Amino acid sequence: MTFTSTQVDARVAHVPPLSRVAQYGEETANKQVKFQDPVSNNELDDQDGEEHQNERDQPSNWTAGNSPYTTMVDDPNSAYHYLPPVLEEPASSFSEAADDDPLPAIEALQISGEAFPGRQLQACGYSINGTTSCNFEWVRHLEDGSVNYIEGAKQPNYLVTADDVDSYLAIEVQPLDERKRKGELVKVFANEHRKITCDPDMQNHIEKTLYSGHVSYKVSLSTGYLDIWEPATLAIKREGYSIKCSGPSGTVITEKFSLTTNVAISMQSAVEFVITGSGNDGQVLRADSSSTDVSCSRDTIVLTLRLFIRRAVERRKGKKRGLFFHK
Repeated sequence: MTFTSTQVDARVAHVPPLSRVAQYGEETANKQVKFQDPVSNNELDDQDGEEHQNERDQPSNWTAGNSPYTTMVDDPNSAYHYLPPVLEEPASSFSEAADDDPLPAIEALQISGEAFPGRQLQACGYSINGTTSCNFEWVRHLEDGSVNYIEGAKQPNYLVTADDVDSYLAIEVQPLDERKRKGELVKVFANEHRKITCDPDMQNHIEKTLYSGHVSYKVSLSTGYLDIWEPATLAIKREGYSIKCSGPSGTVITEKFSLTTNVAISMQSAVEFVITGSGNDGQVLRADSSSTDVSCSRDTIVLTLRLFIRRAVERRKGKKRGLFFHK
């Protein structure tokens, strides 16, 4: 498995400046350090390493860039301080066996945030032994024992999606020091190692929709030209779905659910998803990004579609099952 290293600011000892990130501080063996705002050389001279000499530092956090899947807004009342990372160029590792210094490490790794679709999670912990950067991998563990590394989820922040429902979600973190030595891989599970489920409001809406047998959502349909979208209505019924545009094209798409009907989530956007029908022509849709109503969210629509598809296929096979996600 190939990791992508994410460089973050850290207070460590006698480390020469890395690309785009200044490293400051005074090294003490086995001392816990935390990531802080970068300071200038003058500020460093004034401080002269006086802070945090005899007390345990607050949990450290590593954050991601501008993707909706990795955006976290600082809360002034939070105990954590989130800093933007700097991507680091790949480099070869030094021999671990030839160095008597302790390897970089992460202590007390934990995941904060509610593990519901549409909610942000944040990995945080203490960096020790000169840790200056970390590799991050979010992974799904399924009931059949398989492990799926989530494509593009290589940041400390993660937006839970409909794809995570009914799986066990975890993050793997491997610390590195400024010489690119790798420390022990650390893993921690979200949701206290329980399955990811919907929040009560989302679950309630989906169940009501299932029992009523129909629902409509205001969405946007991609025209396939540049970034042009048309307003549309997505109607879901027991046997199939339809997409009717209210824009200039007036496009109307009607499909019956089948084994080949598929609903996929875009990892580049928190509101986009793709429905692929029997003709294998994917329709790219966008949920209403301005709405705060969970019943109109992308993940609610996707989970509803998947549930209706499964029910329709099971009816044709003479089977009947309950919801495919449970509390």
